[in-house]
Amino acid sequence: MFRLLLIASILAVAGFAVVPTRGRGVEATQPCPANPSPPDAADPSMILDEPMMGDTVTSPAHISGLARVFEANVRITIYSASGMVLEDTFTTAAEAGPALAPFAADVAFGVLSEQAGCVRVWEESAADGSPRNVVQVEVNLSPGTTAEPTPTATAAPVALPDTGNAGLAEAGSIAPSVVALATMLVFGLTLLLRRKDA
Repeated sequence: MFRLLLIASILAVAGFAVVPTRGRGVEATQPCPANPSPPDAADPSMILDEPMMGDTVTSPAHISGLARVFEANVRITIYSASGMVLEDTFTTAAEAGPALAPFAADVAFGVLSEQAGCVRVWEESAADGSPRNVVQVEVNLSPGTTAEPTPTATAAPVALPDTGNAGLAEAGSIAPSVVALATMLVFGLTLLLRRKDA
């Protein structure tokens, strides 16, 4: 049982979700989470120009569009095939709302192999931090390079969210999936050795 859990954890880190079914396991991908707050279709406050649905995106991903948001802050989140957050950062539009202004950023992410993924751009509510004006597209993620993102005229530096690291590496260092995989392997080997000694 322990070995099955270890294998499932390793597959999840590599970007796959294994869903048990009667008789066999199948690979399932759901890269884009449910959209909690799409923009107003008649007068959108967030427009994503690049990437487009179905594009192959190589790290660092070039993300651009138009936004009408508070203090010009545009959040960007990239999800793996299993829905894991690969990168969560932000950039700034050329102007704050009420202007609909351009934004662009090159965002690095780490995957070990080509897989389905999701790019989401959104506004963080000033009142409670909830997502607003969410635009997301399903794309194909390609490993590419893991170099530092190239700064653009509107890109802003960002600190990764403090989640106890949870296997995430800082931008420009070892790919997050590799760090998480190594951590799980060390943990699994430690447990196996303890069982053997007991």
